[in-house]
Amino acid sequence: MRKKGLLPASFLLSLVAGLLAAAPSGFFGKTRAQDQSLSPKFHALQVVYEKNVQNAKGCLRSPDGRFAEILPGGQLVVLMENILFPSLIIGNLEEAGCLDSGSVVGKGEADFGLEGRFTWEDTQGEQHHEWILLGVSATGFCISPPPLPIHPFEDSAGVDMIRITNPGTKSLFVDAVIGYGRML
Repeated sequence: MRKKGLLPASFLLSLVAGLLAAAPSGFFGKTRAQDQSLSPKFHALQVVYEKNVQNAKGCLRSPDGRFAEILPGGQLVVLMENILFPSLIIGNLEEAGCLDSGSVVGKGEADFGLEGRFTWEDTQGEQHHEWILLGVSATGFCISPPPLPIHPFEDSAGVDMIRITNPGTKSLFVDAVIGYGRML
């Protein structure tokens, strides 16, 4: 009876190990084979800012094998097709995690920065923006909203731009920035 319980557990462990091994070396994000999320997907629509970047438009739309190369000291800011909403927290308090709000498909330098421009409206209807760090996971990134100074987080607040910075010594290659829509 004990062997029956071990087979499924060992199968799950080998499956997880296989998924982790398939991820690009030194760079988080999903490869095409892994990117099988059930939630609706959208992508980077426009390059808003680039510094020390070659082929910046290579990161727009869905993954296609054309890469934007962010050189050492470079920075790339992209506008998303839709708003990325804060991640849902799952699990209990001790082991809580979050569902990915999106992912970056790429390869290269492991030393990089990832931020999102968090946008919200105050009670007078004035729009505010703040760059926040994104929580990196093995499969993508999570968004945790900052505490708002005037009123608590609203359902319409979220991230509209992603900023990727390369403080490393080698190039960073970005094929696509993917956002996941809300599950209804």
